[in-house]
Amino acid sequence: MSAVPVLLFTGVMAAGIGFLYSSGSSDSSGQDIQPVSFSHARHAGQLKVDCLYCHRFAAVSAAAGVPSVQLCMSCHRNLIEENAEAKTLSDYWNRQETIPWVRLQRLPDFVYFTHEMHLRTGLHCADCHGHVERMSHTPRAASYEMGWCLTCHRQRGASRDCWVCHK
Repeated sequence: MSAVPVLLFTGVMAAGIGFLYSSGSSDSSGQDIQPVSFSHARHAGQLKVDCLYCHRFAAVSAAAGVPSVQLCMSCHRNLIEENAEAKTLSDYWNRQETIPWVRLQRLPDFVYFTHEMHLRTGLHCADCHGHVERMSHTPRAASYEMGWCLTCHRQRGASRDCWVCHK
């Protein structure tokens, strides 16, 4: 009978510690708040801006990159009406500061991946990132885990040799 309170106490403590640990280390929507609220639905959807216009490095390098303030302002400085987010963008421009975008997609260091190689094989951005032209805010990818990649490689007849993707 005396073991029940000890087990109950141990269970409550383990659950509490587990909750505190996971809430500090897990992804949360608060981590993904960008300094400028950018709508892919507006830019890629309504305005039909091509992904590679803003993510210019995707076709020529490992990383897609994020747009510079200068690139954003190449369009925005010609707008007559400014909303709050365009004003925030202009403020970065006027202060000559880069926008501290929050990185949403990250693969482990031991994974070798290039956007360039995947685009050259005929994949489209939406094949991996989903239809961002319908998204008001860009969410983290649901999964870029090995099984997801292997399924894609298998479906397309791409190499499944470990050393192609792992260093």
